Amino acid sequence: MDNQPIPTPTARMRALLILFAATILLPVALIGLGYWEHGRVSDALGQAQDRRDRMAGMLQQLEARQKPGAGIDYSIRFMRGGQTFVGPLAISEARKTLDYLEEGVLLEEVRQPLPTVAMVSAAAVAALSVLAILTAVLLGRAGRASRDMLVTGFSFARRMLRPLLLVQVVLGALALIAVVVFEALPFVHGGGREWGLSDGNGAKLFALGVAIAGVAAWTAIKTFVGLRRAVQLFDPDPMPIIGHTVSRAEAPGLWGLVDDLAGRLGALKPDNVVVGLAGGFFVSSGPKVLRPDDTRLSGNTLYLPLPYLALLREDEVATIIGHELAHFSGGDTQYSLRFVPLYAGVSRSLEAVALAGMTGDGKISPFTYPAFQLGVFVLNQFDGAVLHWSRKREFEADAAGARVTSNEAGARALLRTLAVEPRINEVLEAAHEDPDNAPADLVAFTVDHVADRGAEDPSPHLDKRQPHPTDTHPPTVQRIAALGREVTPAALAEAVAPPAPGALARLSAYFADPAGIARTASARFVGTVRQNMQAQREALQALADEVQAEPVPLHENTRPGAIFLFVFGGLFVAAAAAVAFMGRVPGFSVSETQLLAGLAGGMGLIFMLFGIPLLLRSRKPCLILERDALVHPGLDRPIVWTDISGTGYVNDRGALVINLAIGPDAPFPAKVRGARRIKVKPKQRLITIKAVPPRKLKARGMADLIEDYIRAAHARRILAEDARLSA
Repeated sequence: MDNQPIPTPTARMRALLILFAATILLPVALIGLGYWEHGRVSDALGQAQDRRDRMAGMLQQLEARQKPGAGIDYSIRFMRGGQTFVGPLAISEARKTLDYLEEGVLLEEVRQPLPTVAMVSAAAVAALSVLAILTAVLLGRAGRASRDMLVTGFSFARRMLRPLLLVQVVLGALALIAVVVFEALPFVHGGGREWGLSDGNGAKLFALGVAIAGVAAWTAIKTFVGLRRAVQLFDPDPMPIIGHTVSRAEAPGLWGLVDDLAGRLGALKPDNVVVGLAGGFFVSSGPKVLRPDDTRLSGNTLYLPLPYLALLREDEVATIIGHELAHFSGGDTQYSLRFVPLYAGVSRSLEAVALAGMTGDGKISPFTYPAFQLGVFVLNQFDGAVLHWSRKREFEADAAGARVTSNEAGARALLRTLAVEPRINEVLEAAHEDPDNAPADLVAFTVDHVADRGAEDPSPHLDKRQPHPTDTHPPTVQRIAALGREVTPAALAEAVAPPAPGALARLSAYFADPAGIARTASARFVGTVRQNMQAQREALQALADEVQAEPVPLHENTRPGAIFLFVFGGLFVAAAAAVAFMGRVPGFSVSETQLLAGLAGGMGLIFMLFGIPLLLRSRKPCLILERDALVHPGLDRPIVWTDISGTGYVNDRGALVINLAIGPDAPFPAKVRGARRIKVKPKQRLITIKAVPPRKLKARGMADLIEDYIRAAHARRILAEDARLSA
């Protein structure tokens, strides 16, 4: 439920057209194709039976004319394949022909139900698509009337979407398999067709049909497995918060304010109040973990950023806390706890469908694309309702916060937070960049920083949404308008006013030891930064250690090809020697025999000569992977790993084509004269290398190994250049 751009009408119409084409038009096209095949199979079966019956009658006539004990009757004739057979041989060939035609009838009987299977499966897909679309639209609209209806409807959609997507993929695959198998089966027999398996074109078409059917079936199986794994409800990870809890003894004034506001609003009191430095105000009912010591926290929690408590007036702080407590009274946090797992479960089902047929270039397979589009449409219907309730609850929470103070205080709070937020972020970013030199009290330093630099004009950011970890807030300008206020020059001037001289003292109204609370929050923030840096350092070091220090030569696996050419050419040479030894081959003259021997020997030598370069290529490394650079014998200099700005790999009939984009500021290598299987394009700053992968690596392994070296080099560079990550 992150902030997402609202699609334009053109984008929505395009998405609907794609959905209609993928989920309805495509099944209808398969229904039409099945109907066309149904008419053909009826005619084909009748024709096959007619040919069989005529052949059976002809065989009976031939057998009736054969007289026992008589010699060969040359009047008994049977023609097949342009040849004429007589006597007993004619009867034998006629029987073979009848058996062949019987097989043809059996084949057509097998094909008979396939068009019906295709039509029924495709019709079911289309009907389920229409039903799912209408149900999603109705549930999405019902969800706008009640949040309980939204959760109930989405829960129903989550339960039904998984089997729906599975049935969509399986039935779609079944319809396609039926259509393809119907067209491919005649090539097995070849009867009545120009092409059969004995014909090259027929064999290719049959193999294509089998491949399509196999991919469709395999995709359906993968979809089933993936959706089975995605069926379990998502268990959200605890929300990380950089901060610490404050007790009533530590924050008597703050807890008193919270109790008073909760009582006036009729809201639940939080179980915990957590203070920190980063982020904005929020409430949460889910599991949380406090950084950097990873303390687990449960129950209703109110989070307050200390810099805002010092930089905002008391009534501005009160209206914001009232806003957050209103989320407790409205059940918003419990609603999020119920909805987030459902939303994640649906998203994981869509991901399973997408991954089931993912192609090598990362695109969704055409076999799963219709089901995926249907799932996205269902999800989008609920997204609209989610956004509706999120906006509605934010406006209601703003109104609740203003009731305990004033609408004017609510509008001031929204503008003031926009004005001081950039300065707070500047201080925290500086502490993140240099934690060792960060001030011990970042709250006091932030107040001084705002006083020195001044707050930022919030006018350019009025369309910005307030940061929040779980909800989508409406733009600030709409929230101010909902409070009945306008963004006037006087309001903007008040928002950017420097902190009051006693701004830091405002914390005394909330905490027994405000300086101690601020220093603790600062230490926890800096400690979390150091902890994150340590984790980043270890991750980078692990990447850097993935490659070995010694150069790794990669040899092309061309030796098997060379051996094949040597053996194949050797057979020709041996045959030539045998012919030459015989002197003369029966049926050929001496000169023809000599010519035959010369041709065979010459061809053999040519094959063997072609094998020599392959053998030599296998002995010399095509690439040398050094710790800091890639070495190619066809380039005048190594390619430093960190100079590579992009990579691409293509499997070209067993060879791996490696495309390396070189950064604009890096030295560009030149091609060595006579170098082969490498292209250098200085204008495009592109180097293309073609090599047969080593035997144990294969194409994927070779590409992964190159990527390992690139990642390791970049990791070493970051470790060397970033002083914060030095051990």
